Amino acid sequence: MQEEQVATFGIVDPLSASFGNTLAGKFVWGNKLAVYAFRPITATTRDEPTEDAGKKPVNIHFLQPEFIFDDPILRSLIAEANSTFVALQKLKCKGSKADYIKISRTYRSIIRACLEKLQEASGSSEPEVKERYELYQQFIAIFYSIECVWHLSEILFLDPFTTHMVVPQLLEWVRFHFPSFERMATDLLLLGRDCSKSDEYWPSLKGLILQGQVDVARALLQLHSQAESPAYKIAEQILKTMPTYDVGFLGGFSVQKFRSQWQYWLTDTERKLAANTLAAEPYLEELIHLVTGNTDVWNAQIQNSQYWYEYLPGHLFYTNPACKHFELGTIANAWLERWASLKNSDNIEPLVKHLDKVILNLMENNMHQMIHSIQLMADNQWFVTHLTDLLYNSGQLQLMGQHQLNDCIKLRDSLLYEFGSNLMTRNSLWQLGMDYLEYCSEQEGIATLELLLTKIPIKTEKQALKILDICSKKNFNNAEEEICKVQAKKSFSEERYGNALEWAIRSKDTLYITSIADFLLKHYVQTGDMLCPDIVANIGSKMFLSPRLVFLVKYFDFYQFYRKRDFLPAAELLLNLLESEIIPEYFWPSLLIDTIPLLESNDPKILFNETCRILQHLESDLIPLIEKKKKRLEKHPDDPVNILKDYRHDNIEEIINLLRLACARNQSRAIIIENTLIN
Repeated sequence: MQEEQVATFGIVDPLSASFGNTLAGKFVWGNKLAVYAFRPITATTRDEPTEDAGKKPVNIHFLQPEFIFDDPILRSLIAEANSTFVALQKLKCKGSKADYIKISRTYRSIIRACLEKLQEASGSSEPEVKERYELYQQFIAIFYSIECVWHLSEILFLDPFTTHMVVPQLLEWVRFHFPSFERMATDLLLLGRDCSKSDEYWPSLKGLILQGQVDVARALLQLHSQAESPAYKIAEQILKTMPTYDVGFLGGFSVQKFRSQWQYWLTDTERKLAANTLAAEPYLEELIHLVTGNTDVWNAQIQNSQYWYEYLPGHLFYTNPACKHFELGTIANAWLERWASLKNSDNIEPLVKHLDKVILNLMENNMHQMIHSIQLMADNQWFVTHLTDLLYNSGQLQLMGQHQLNDCIKLRDSLLYEFGSNLMTRNSLWQLGMDYLEYCSEQEGIATLELLLTKIPIKTEKQALKILDICSKKNFNNAEEEICKVQAKKSFSEERYGNALEWAIRSKDTLYITSIADFLLKHYVQTGDMLCPDIVANIGSKMFLSPRLVFLVKYFDFYQFYRKRDFLPAAELLLNLLESEIIPEYFWPSLLIDTIPLLESNDPKILFNETCRILQHLESDLIPLIEKKKKRLEKHPDDPVNILKDYRHDNIEEIINLLRLACARNQSRAIIIENTLIN
């Protein structure tokens, strides 16, 4: 068979054309690829701007595969399948055959329900649905193929009876996926004795025989108006006495016994046909020829079939009902060649579609090629991921090679990784993607899950808290801190400063906490207004994450004491702050100015020694700082930064003099009071 053709897309980019049509690409998020013009550079290329620099626009082209599960109907499929996937993982490769068949049938029922919804939607008269009619038809074709392949995989790999009997299951598979004859027969049976007058009577009978549904065909024959005639009675007797290979024949002796019975029945039937006992009823005679496996009659039907495998199970039912699983590949290839030759084609390739190839791979037991083929279905790897995982858990994937267990695990893990990562990039499906990453290789899956959680576009704080709860349960500390930092920056840009401070504290990022605390302190210096007081008041022990945050909280406590006119604890706290080494430079003037009302109190709140320390801070901290900034302004007169812009008072020199005077007055009062108390 020929290799699959690769789709080619054209990207028009004038800048790239000037570089010799060269492009470069980079993955930016998930499976989204950014493509842009690229200038080839070698060791001999001169280091200079290109001729097109600044003349032609630089375009960035984003490429991303279509994601079909954005459709609401398919989104319900992927959500339901996810719960089945999780249930399968809980079996931990220790389930029975019955457990895995049950899981497989659950998957198939989900697909069938989705197909019914798609068919119902495609027939809707609503304008929005009409626009998506062609798309829904594509989805129906994709998931019909998926269900067909899945059903056959279930029969050949999971059903415990296929080791001995594959034909009955294949008959069921064909009946399920080519139901037109059975539907016609159902309608005819409801008509009763009048059904033989219908134009669909004989086509339905022939179709039933081709599919091996002998019992239903007999029921229709008995409703024929001439059912009591000799020819019809002979036909009924032939079909009734036809030996059937069933579960009762499992040993070698039983197979031989069945074949001897079949040969006796076949010889007797051919003798009756040769005696022209059915010649008066050509339609009836054709049915019996099909039952006996007559080559010419079967060739005529095969030539009219649309799919190469459509009548294969029925033919096996009449000619080789004891066919084993391992024989199916040889038989399928021979049948395909026969079908192609009857179609008057020397080349099989043009006749065989992608689904036909997958089914042939299954019948050949070529699991490796089958998995490769179903990866090419346009379902965003949903099918190959879930089927491969089911085959792995049931132990069937390991049959690809006795010594290739690690390769099987890698194959399954890689599919889970790719599918889970793809879901994590979708805003509405990222929670489902988590399960697939959790159950693939721990080194890759868990690490990727932690990384991708930080990439989810968060629209609300409720969503952020939900993601953080997940990170906390899984001990994703780095992801938790990263998400908190993003939320802090987002809140800060929206001027929700209290919220930003809370997120920054939760992120435990010292630098960012310091920057927000600086902003709040500078705002207070400039305006005299303390932002988000409720948040600052309730920080508690978390203030120790940053020295600047400690200063903010302690100063806020002083601020609260001062507002309540509780001057003694306010004075004590202020002195402690002055003695600390966590005061930012820009806050020295404000802090010292805050001491003036306390120093001017008639009832001294600050003692003599403490007043001396205030003067010392004035002379050693504030005045040198102001002189330093003045020199900087003289050296850089055009500097737009005003050295006093962070201070609430314009005349800093006057404030310094007032502070010195207040200290002197307080010292005199403190000396008198302290000496009086001593005496």
